[in-house]
Amino acid sequence: MPTIAVAPELYQRVKEASLEHKADLGEILNEAIRRYLWELDRRKISEESKIYRQRHAEIKALYLGQYIAMHNGQVVDHDSDFQALHQRIRQQFGRTPVMITLVEDVAERLLVRHSFRMEMPGP
Repeated sequence: MPTIAVAPELYQRVKEASLEHKADLGEILNEAIRRYLWELDRRKISEESKIYRQRHAEIKALYLGQYIAMHNGQVVDHDSDFQALHQRIRQQFGRTPVMITLVEDVAERLLVRHSFRMEMPGP
C-alpha cells in the first residue's frame, strides 16, 4: 500500500475526530478524499456548463436536438442516443468528468421548485 504524507496538524485533527466520533481513521480519510474529488468533478462540470452557455449559438447551429459531450471546452462527441454517447464517453474518458447535455433552443432552462407549507388546523 502506498504511503501518503499528511501534515502533522491535519493528522492530529483527524485522529481527534476519529476518537470523538468513534470512527475509523481510514474511513474518515477515505470519505474526506471522496468528497474532495466529488467537489473537483462538480467544479469541472460547472466550468463546462459556463463554456456551453457562452458558445450556445455556435453549438446549437451544429447539434440542435442531439446530445453533446463537452470536455475542456470542446465538443468531443455527439449522438441522438444518450445511452450510446454515454457509453462511448466512459470508454474513452473513464471516470474523468465530461459534461453531457441535450442541445436545445435555449442555453439553459429555468427550473422552478414549488414548495408547500403545512398548517395545523385551529382548535
